[in-house]
Parts: sequence; structure tokens; C-alpha cells
Amino acid sequence: RSSHDGKNLNNEAGVDTIDADVTQDRANADAAAAAKKDLSEDAEKKSLPKTRKDKEKGTAARSNQQQNPKNQHQEAETISKAEPSGKIGAGNTAGSEKEARRKDVANSENPVFKVHFEGAPPCTNIQPRDVSYTLVTQLSTDRIWMMRQHCTRWGLDAPISVVVYTDRPTEEIIDLMVAEGCNRDHLAVQTLSTKEYPETEYPVNRMRNMALSAVRTTHVMYVDVDFWEAGRLREVLEMDSVREELAKDHKLAAVVPAFQIMRQCKEYRDCRDENIAKMPNTTQQMMDLVTAAQAGAFDPTNRGGHGSTSYGAWYLQKEGEMYDIPCFKSNRYEPYLAFRYCEELPPFQEQFTGYGKNKLTWVMQLRRMGWDFSQLGQIFLVHYPHLDSKSRLEWNEGPKKIQDPVKGRDGKVRRREPREVKDVDWSQYQRGQVDQLYVEFRDWLNNDLPDDSRVHPCKDAVDDDSMLWINKEA
Repeated sequence: RSSHDGKNLNNEAGVDTIDADVTQDRANADAAAAAKKDLSEDAEKKSLPKTRKDKEKGTAARSNQQQNPKNQHQEAETISKAEPSGKIGAGNTAGSEKEARRKDVANSENPVFKVHFEGAPPCTNIQPRDVSYTLVTQLSTDRIWMMRQHCTRWGLDAPISVVVYTDRPTEEIIDLMVAEGCNRDHLAVQTLSTKEYPETEYPVNRMRNMALSAVRTTHVMYVDVDFWEAGRLREVLEMDSVREELAKDHKLAAVVPAFQIMRQCKEYRDCRDENIAKMPNTTQQMMDLVTAAQAGAFDPTNRGGHGSTSYGAWYLQKEGEMYDIPCFKSNRYEPYLAFRYCEELPPFQEQFTGYGKNKLTWVMQLRRMGWDFSQLGQIFLVHYPHLDSKSRLEWNEGPKKIQDPVKGRDGKVRRREPREVKDVDWSQYQRGQVDQLYVEFRDWLNNDLPDDSRVHPCKDAVDDDSMLWINKEA
């Protein structure tokens, strides 16, 4: 794995390195120049390690007792039966004030937010040869057709765990997926009734946790169903070098960079056949689309969401090479990850339903609890350009004056900040309610969980709080 400051590879304007208005040649040239500059600065400042081995010096040592990885799930079942519900405190060390505090939090019977994934196997040491993966996702019935793409791209002989939001029988859902070309023998399908939630409160995090609970491999590749895998993603994850890194650090998450293509019809409709034909399957196809201004980094309207991913470095990486994310540019960072499924993993917080902040809060907690993030080279996910969901449409609702653009001091047009809008009760809007929940989560994270971060905010990290739809008293 390699790492350096990288601040010029993907700064707030640097996402344009792979946006649609630049060519591949310019992207490579800019990224190479930035990489050379940053490596030079790094050598002088020594602010970041050159290798993962250096990075781990000074990090609290984890247990080095070798246990049989084949018995992970048997051990998990024993622990689950022996301990009361919600009390997952394995691995805490007595005598340390910090560890004692962590244990108190983890053993809270009814915490507002959850610390660890209850029922997951213990985080025992494993060998690279033992690393295996399950593709995990969730969806509603109107997107079952996308499973053809996932099953084909991930591989018909590889496990997939999926939860579907529906009132139809599970067997019927499985039959539909098999009709799409999926292998029944490698599908773990669960359903969640739509009667349990209001129409716009899609229980995405509960479904993610349900899908994770069915995993029987050491690792997970999580994707939302509208993000399709590159055809070689699983092969890259199974490379010896990648398995070695993931095996020796159960708190290492592999970032798979996310891209998007343009919708292939001018009118606002789902021109499915045209879109599918354009969705890339290989890295060369993706690069060709970027060069032709038909694709770019995912969601340029929300730079915080994937802006910490170093797309410039991605162009220079070899296939499967791991490049450490040096710092987070935003709390909104929410990459798609391959990660170890074991008991120290935090769950997705199920209070977050519908659209907004449901995944970024999980990534925030991963970072706080000591996860490291390293992006994979020459492999990707690509977003299918679907129409807005009902949850997204409700999220978009707000006072008209928040939509009015304003000019900043530099003369550039920018979005109006909520604090610049007077006489609005933000709690009347779905986004305001989610933002208030986010503030409660953030405060819990900062006040109740020890800070074991290995990756820190960038020096030029954006002020995320300035865009929250919350009332002043919050």
C-alpha cells in the first residue's frame, strides 16, 4: 500500500480531475504532477507514513493470539447465547480508563445508538487464504431487475445477501431473481414488510443490517443496488496482495471508487435499454466514457460524498494496488467499502430511514472507532442513472428561499446557507428532521465514544454544519 498527503489530487476543485470536461491525458498529467509534488512535500514534512508498516507504529496493538478462523461463526453463536442482548464488550482491556469507558458504552442495554454489530463473529486473526467475500445489498421490488447485473458482474458462483422491501413471499422474490439469471444456491434473500413504515420512510439501514446478519464469509462488499460492480471487482478483491492487507487488519476498509454516467435520454424518464447499454463493465470502458465526457466521479453536486476518494491517484494506481486515504475532506464522505464482518464492526444506525445521512453516519463511526481506509486501483462501481425516489423527492422539499442562489465575497454564485434564511422552522421538513437526528448522532459519537481515529479531517476540511437544516436552539 502507498500513501501521501494527496491534497492536490482531490481538493474541492480537484474532483474535476476526472469530471466530464477533461480528457484522460489531462487527468493523468495533472494527477502525476500533483502526486510528485505531494510526495516531495511529504518527504520534507514527514506528516504521513510512506508505508502501512510505518503507519501502524504507535497504534495500539491488537490481540495477536492466533485462533482458528474456521470456527468464527460457531464461536459467535456461543458468545451470543452466553451474553445478554446488547452486551457486546469483547476485546476490552481492564485497567485502562479509555477501555473501561468503551466497555460501559458497549454494555449499555438500550443505547440510543449502537456501538457494535450484535451477533457478528469475533474478530479473530485470520490468514490471507481465509479471506472470502459476500456481496451485500438491499432494494425495493421495482429494482429487482437490477439483480441481473449484480449476479452477472459479481459472479454466479459467489454469495450474495440481499434484503427486499416487500410484502410478497420470500420464495416468490427468489424466483424473480433466479428468472433474472441469479444462482439460487448462492442467494441469501430476506424480506421486510412495507407495512411497518410510512411510504417515504424506506428503512434502508435496518435492511442493510439484516443483509449483513446473513453473511457467512469473513468479508463483505457492500453496494447499494443502483451501483453496479466492474466485472473484475471480485477478482481484484481476491488478489493475494489485497487479501493479505485485509487479513492482517480487521479495521481496514477497502474503498471502491464510485462513478456515474449520464442519462442517455434528454427527457426525464428511465430509458433503461439505452442506459444499460452504456453502463461500463471494464476499466477501459470507464476511462473511455470519461474521456468522451460521458462519465465522471459520482455526484458532483455533493462533493463531500465522495470527494475524499482520490480519483486522480486512481488513474495512476495499478489494478488492486491500495492507496491510503490520507484524510477526510468532509463528514459527508460515504464511500462504498469492502470490510471485515466481525463483532467490532458498528451497525448502520436504524433510526435513519428514507433519504439522507444513513450511510455517512456509519462511515463517521467507522473512522471514530479506528478504521483505516485504502482505495483500490483500477476497479470501480458505477451508478445507474435512475429517476428520483419518493424518499429523495420528499428530501428535496423545502422553503423556496433556500433555493435562491447568492454571490459570495469572491463574486461566485453559491448555494444559500440555512443560517442566511430567516423565519423558517426547519423541523417542518423531512431534511430538517434528519439533520436534527444527525446532530444527536454526531454529539453521541463525539461525547460517548473514545476517539480511536487513524484517519483525521484534512486541514482544509469543509464546514459541514453550515449546511444543516436545524433550528438555532438545536
